[in-house]
Amino acid sequence: MEKALSSKKMLALFILPGLIIFLTFYFVPILITAYYSLQKWDGINEMTFIGLDNFVQMFTKDTSFWKAVWNSLAFIAVGVFIQLPISFALALLVSRKVKGSKWFRNIYFFPVVMSTTMVSLLWVKIYDPNVGMLNDLLEAIGLGSLAQAWLGDTSTALLSVLIVTTWHYVGYNMLMLFAGIQGIPEQYYEAAKLDGATGWIAVRHITLPLIADVIRICVVLNVIYALKTFESVYVMTNGGPLHSTTMIALKMFQEAFLKQNFGYGSALAVFMVLECLVIAWVLNKVMTREKIEY
Repeated sequence: MEKALSSKKMLALFILPGLIIFLTFYFVPILITAYYSLQKWDGINEMTFIGLDNFVQMFTKDTSFWKAVWNSLAFIAVGVFIQLPISFALALLVSRKVKGSKWFRNIYFFPVVMSTTMVSLLWVKIYDPNVGMLNDLLEAIGLGSLAQAWLGDTSTALLSVLIVTTWHYVGYNMLMLFAGIQGIPEQYYEAAKLDGATGWIAVRHITLPLIADVIRICVVLNVIYALKTFESVYVMTNGGPLHSTTMIALKMFQEAFLKQNFGYGSALAVFMVLECLVIAWVLNKVMTREKIEY
């Protein structure tokens, strides 16, 4: 009994520093932000308590808010249904023991080590309607009629940003999935080969079930990243044109720090936190069922 009590005390001592840091830099700021969301405040003068007026404005009067929510859903859809399958396909390719696979793995992962700001500025130059590489390439292959201001058109701006974020982070998911694939014992594939299960059949019935946990992690990380996307949109379009690429995090920044409306900006921050928690909880429930069919 005494040993059990002492081990619990030691465990508590190990947990305590991390818990203090979490409460100080995460939980307490969230509570303070929730308090600010109930106020009308410009960051300088005295606060005025207005209750839930900021949230009423958010849901009923601010049309750009719903555009930001829709854009977040678009980022989630692309991250889960396009970026993740591409990452899985690349992970399968580089997991094959062929000459040069290590170099390809490094090439695919290279964009991940670049900062989001650097990548965004690079692609702004590529998309430039006057001197950009993309329009020059279209002209060179006889498709000059498709050249346009990619980031300045409401019909192409969001798609252009989504392409950049997919290219930037596809290598991150690939590396995680590759690590999962490498952890599968080779004997499973050899046994399946004896039964005639090769190619996609082996991938479906061996690879996918055995890396299901890794896939779950990738899905959750992609969703959370999509919900808090800020840097790439801020650098490339600043939410324009006509709010076609605005995101919740960007809108929160604009309201709080550019318009000096800290109360409404805090309400947006509270919504973003709750949105992340709810979606992460739903994903956890959906993806942790006892039986998953492939």
